[in-house]
Amino acid sequence: MIDLDAPLTILGGMTARSFLSEYWQKKPLLIRSGLVAFDVPLDADELAGMAMEDGVESRIVIENGQSPWELRQGPFDEDAFATLPEKEWTLLVQAVDHWVPEVQELKERFQFLPSWRLDDVMVSYATEGGSVGPHYDQYDVFLVQVAGKRRWQVLAPDQYQDTSIPDIPLHILENFDVDSTMDWELDAGDILYLPPNFAHNGRSLDDDCMTYSIGFRAPSMQDALTGIRDKLCDTINEKDRFSAPESGTRAHSAQINQEDITYLQAELVRLINQPEVLAQWLGETMSDSKYPEFLTPLNQQELEQAYSNALAGHTFIRPGDARISYYDPETSESENQQTLEGLDDQPDNTSNMTVFCNGDSLVMSRELAIFVQAVCNETEFDFSGLDLEQDSDLIPLLRFLIRQQGLIELTASEE
Repeated sequence: MIDLDAPLTILGGMTARSFLSEYWQKKPLLIRSGLVAFDVPLDADELAGMAMEDGVESRIVIENGQSPWELRQGPFDEDAFATLPEKEWTLLVQAVDHWVPEVQELKERFQFLPSWRLDDVMVSYATEGGSVGPHYDQYDVFLVQVAGKRRWQVLAPDQYQDTSIPDIPLHILENFDVDSTMDWELDAGDILYLPPNFAHNGRSLDDDCMTYSIGFRAPSMQDALTGIRDKLCDTINEKDRFSAPESGTRAHSAQINQEDITYLQAELVRLINQPEVLAQWLGETMSDSKYPEFLTPLNQQELEQAYSNALAGHTFIRPGDARISYYDPETSESENQQTLEGLDDQPDNTSNMTVFCNGDSLVMSRELAIFVQAVCNETEFDFSGLDLEQDSDLIPLLRFLIRQQGLIELTASEE
């Protein structure tokens, strides 16, 4: 369990408790030298190489291209980069953590926040003057300066009008007044945290500017209502109908009165008052892979081979794009602080929890929360010494995580 009162380097020495109470989803925070001891896994040329690969989501924004704020979508070829202007353009590559395992190490530093809310790591490279224009995001984001310099200008939601420049493919704010109290130059190692809907305008100050954007998933309430509706409708009771009682107070037969609305409201609240259904939707949605087309569950033959290799002591890792979480309605935040080695010391309990991995779920004994926590806390594993007899659900859990590629075997070429 996270020690909320321990100073964190990634927060510039601030504790997680202070950050959560004072800044998280409230106001921006500039963190000087928050990123230390991080070997940048990609330079600008390697990022450009990624943008030339099929399946990699990338784009280039040129402020003064063939049109104002020209947007080009990848994949690109070498000619696309050779013909770029000398200044004022930005290359952005989405979900680099999906493709580059070394980026996972940076994500692990944000474990003081819910790991299942972390979305992806977008990497941008910009030449001097490069920008994607003033805009806002509808989610929390940490803007980590890993190389070069960038100037960030920020406005609170009540400081700007949400009107965009017409006739361009990007949602860029038409008017952006500078607030001198939120106007910063970031050097390599500095981090800027922004809550949702804070408008920001970043501009590169040199030709070495690389920024890692760590975003958090924030599905809309409309998406939540739609998804939960679908979950509730999976099992339809045809006898469950609108049948409001009559009190004899209706003024006219054509009138819909307040009693009808109150009845309908109460019935809808009754339907949605099912925490297990809400947890199922939230767990499946937040654990869904960024690119599910590249993350097909293992077939039976592949699963059997990988499972045998795991028990034989082959090294397994939790890949950077694995999304694992669990829901245990009976466990408080203060419980289950034991490690993987202490798994067999747990008391017998027959209640269950749900484990989510890359969009699928498995119901199992809540005592295995410690095992799931260990998988989420560490990145490399040797399961050869694991006592599979200590819990009847342990084998199904291990097989589930392997099948869903929440755990994958480290090949010899990767070691």
